Order: sequence, then C-alpha cells, then structure tokens
Amino acid sequence: MRPEELGIGKLFERVRDAVIVADAETQRIVLWNPAATKTFGYSIPEALERRLEELIPEPLKARHRAGMARYAKTGRGLYIDSHRLLDLPALRNDGQEIRIELSLSPIGLVDDTDGGGARFVLAIVRDVTEREQAEEEIRRLNGTLEGLKNLVGKLVAAQEEERRRVAYEVHEGLAQVAVAAHLHLQAFSSRYPPGTEGGRGDLERAMELIRKTVADARRITANLRPTGIDDFGLASAISLEVERLRKDGYGVDYEEGLGGERLPSTVEIALFRVAWEALQNIRAHARTRRVRIELRRERDEVCLEVRNYGRGLNPYAASSGDELDERGGLAGMREQVALLGGELRIVSKRSAGTSLVVEVPLPARGSS
Repeated sequence: MRPEELGIGKLFERVRDAVIVADAETQRIVLWNPAATKTFGYSIPEALERRLEELIPEPLKARHRAGMARYAKTGRGLYIDSHRLLDLPALRNDGQEIRIELSLSPIGLVDDTDGGGARFVLAIVRDVTEREQAEEEIRRLNGTLEGLKNLVGKLVAAQEEERRRVAYEVHEGLAQVAVAAHLHLQAFSSRYPPGTEGGRGDLERAMELIRKTVADARRITANLRPTGIDDFGLASAISLEVERLRKDGYGVDYEEGLGGERLPSTVEIALFRVAWEALQNIRAHARTRRVRIELRRERDEVCLEVRNYGRGLNPYAASSGDELDERGGLAGMREQVALLGGELRIVSKRSAGTSLVVEVPLPARGSS
C-alpha cells in the first residue's frame, strides 16, 4: 500500500515545512506537500515524476545513494547521523543551491492483503538559506564592528597619549617658567623694596598674576592628565580630587576597596574621567555639598559610584542621561566605558540626589 492511498497527504497540506515521502528502493517521490513546492519549485505533479536524489547536489549523491540502499535492505541507517537534524545543501528545480535543515524518519507500511511490505522515507525539510545568509551578514557586521571598536580604542589611546604629552610640556614648560618668575620677583622685592605705595601695589599685582598663571597651568595639566594616576593609580588620583573638594568646603565621604591594586591603564583613565566629570557636574548643578564616592572591585569587575545628595534630575532625563550629558559632558565618558565593555547608569530622584554608577569588567587576577 502506498502512502497516498492511505490519505496521509491530507495531513501535510497545511504544514509550513516541506514534507516529502519517497520509496526507499526506487527513490521515487510518492508524497509532496505545497510547502515542498514553495521550497524546491516543483509542482506536485512534477515532483511525483521525480526521484529523491534529484534534490541532492552532485557531491552528496554517492553518500545519499549508499544511505538509501542500506535502508532499503535493512530498514535502518539512512545516514550515520540520521537521528539528529541535518544541515545540508539541496537543489531547486532551477538549479539554485539552497541550505536546508532535514529530519529523516523511516516509514514501514504493510499491505495486510498480501503480507508484502514496502519501506518509505519521510523527510521534513526547512529552507534555512535566508537565515544562514542573515547569520553570515551578522557575523560580517560583528567583525566590522569589532574592527571599528579596535580602531576607536586606538584613537582614544592616541588621544590620551597626546594629552599626556601636552600636560607634561605645560607642567615642565609654562608652569616652571611662571614659578621661576614668581621666585625672582619675590627675591627682587626683598632686595629692592618699592619706595612708594604705588610701586608696592604694582609689584603685588604682578606677583598675583604669576600666581594665577601657575594655578591655571596646574589646573590645565590636571584636566589634560589626571594628577598622579600614572605613578600612583586610580584610587590616589580620585583622592586628590576629594581633597580639592574638601578644601572648597564640600563634605565628601570617599571609600575605596582597591588597596594598592593597579588596574589596566585604559580602565583607570576612563573611570577617573567619569569621576571628574561627575564631580564637575556636582560643583555646577547639584546645589549640595554632600558627596559620596565609592570605588571597589567585585570579583571580575570594578565599580565606581559617585553620589550627591542635591536636587536630583528629571527622572525621565536621568534614565537616559540626556540632562546630565547636556550639563556635565558625559557623552564621551559613556563611549569610553562602552569601549571597555562596561556600563554607565544614572539613578536620580527629584530632591533626593543623583547616583552615577559605572561597572567595567576586569581580567581575572593573575592573568596577563
């Protein structure tokens, strides 16, 4: 008895996957549903005149014939791996090669009238050509994005090196000249005190301008390159900023759990710049002098939190960071944190302050 004589073809008319039944010995197709027509291009009458191996690309035909012969003889072993889903190429009626997922199952139909037997193969086929093309495109785009990420990382590193160089030149050049000029003026005023009140005033104004030049040079240097971060690390660099805040009358609670551990240079620079931007934002907008900074390592990541107890932000702006970006310039810091595979979050409530939290993954301790 043939499968179509049992009426089982009706069962597969609305199935979305292609369903094919073929005679194991002759490979003649005896059942072909509408989804198979969509996948392979053959109409049902055309398919019923063909053999199963016509859907198989030439390089796989020998393996296919051997599997079918083995099954026709023993009823087992269509393919060695026929118990799982197969990912194979197949041929459409126009010769186009497509990729399919194929599930094979044996069907043994026995004719009760004469006791004879016939063995058939049930193939359930899904066209995955578009899916695999999309996956390949995703892999290509991921490769492109990774390349862009590496390029941006190199640009950031080059920018940081340029900052370091300029900071060094300002510190060793302009700042040192200004300090020397201030010392010379002090020595001059000690040896040759001005004879008039106006002369003393002029000298004091000149010395004040030089002191301001020294302070500005140091400020520019600190902004270009975090003070002491190369020699002493992130925790110490933030500690210096904390001391500056305290001298300006801020109540700052600073807790750091790194001890003497040094982090990768890129991580230290990025986290310091986030902390610095957050502190500048607090000075300008938070309307509070209460600040808490926490720096800690938790297993395979470092966490920085900068919190103020001021007026807070609009909760909708805080969730996206737009308001803080406009006022505090954190867009670049978000990009640096993202390049490190980290995350920057802003949590804020009106009249309850704002917390800025950064988490950045770290290599395992002891790894190179």
